Amino acid sequence: MSIIDLYIFRAIFKATLIVGFVFASLSLFVDFVSQSDDIGLGSYGVYEAIQYSLMKLPSSLMKFIPIIVLIGSLVALGNLGKNSELIVLMSSGFSFLRLSLSVFFSGILLAMIFGGSGEYISSPLERYADQFRTKNKFNIETLGDTGGFWVIDEQKIININFVKENNSFGEVTIFEIEEDFEIKKISLASSAGIDDYNQWILSNLSETLFSESGVSSNFSRYQIEKTKLDRDLVSLSVTDSDELNVIELSRFIDYLEDNQLDTKAYITVYHSRLASFLIIPILALLALQMSVGSQRKRGSGFRILIGMIIGLAYFISQNAILESSQIFDINPEIVAYIPLLFVTLVIMIFFSIRRTP
Repeated sequence: MSIIDLYIFRAIFKATLIVGFVFASLSLFVDFVSQSDDIGLGSYGVYEAIQYSLMKLPSSLMKFIPIIVLIGSLVALGNLGKNSELIVLMSSGFSFLRLSLSVFFSGILLAMIFGGSGEYISSPLERYADQFRTKNKFNIETLGDTGGFWVIDEQKIININFVKENNSFGEVTIFEIEEDFEIKKISLASSAGIDDYNQWILSNLSETLFSESGVSSNFSRYQIEKTKLDRDLVSLSVTDSDELNVIELSRFIDYLEDNQLDTKAYITVYHSRLASFLIIPILALLALQMSVGSQRKRGSGFRILIGMIIGLAYFISQNAILESSQIFDINPEIVAYIPLLFVTLVIMIFFSIRRTP
């Protein structure tokens, strides 16, 4: 890497950090405000909400890394172009193609720095943040080495063990007690879940009832019961694709395939995550195209606005396409890269009609 390459990289890196700080501040504020409804539940107060928002911050920023790098590159290269530094470089023998390679490799370095560090910081922090919030909201204490936990739902004491890969609770034992603390019924379900209407969906339910006349039992394949528990309880141990880094996602996909389980949701997230890293150097090249020629006279505010528009368009289209792949059963290995291919095609068109100033 030459001195010029290092100079360009430092300019883009510094501008990206500043833009990232702005996004972090906004994201932290939004995450904290979104916790307002939960503050006051159990032992979850303002201090816990701040802790939760800080732990969720890396994960929130990871979703906007391409936009942050794009705006940072636009600001840095725009300032270099406005000050005629890019023109001086190209006039002194540093061709536009060579300049593009420098910006491209700067984008690769940024993708490696932010993507690599973010993947290994955000995933475990997000898992811990969800567990931290849920435990404080419901005053849950983890018992023993089984990974299970206990909760109270009115007259019921519930023990929940492991969570299976289909996002439902594992074995659930429910002790229903009378007002005089005598056990009325013991229910054991092989698996369970809480639906959108806060109802227990209990599978393979075995019930033992205690009464004055004696003990009786019955079995049902499925049973639905109302509950006041929140679905956030699932976050204590459910394997959420957003809480896994790319390597963990790859291993988990292999595990699901080996056990002939549905992998589509995880494959979609996996390729979407890869596409968000691969597009970073492409967006850096797009920023260069917008920072030379007549565009160099534009102000920073204009470049930031353009960056926001392009970045949001990419973010919305990426999510819309991925959701469509789930609804219309489209191959996620293809649709995840459509925005990347589109931006790459635009860059190729720009280069084909580009004339060195």
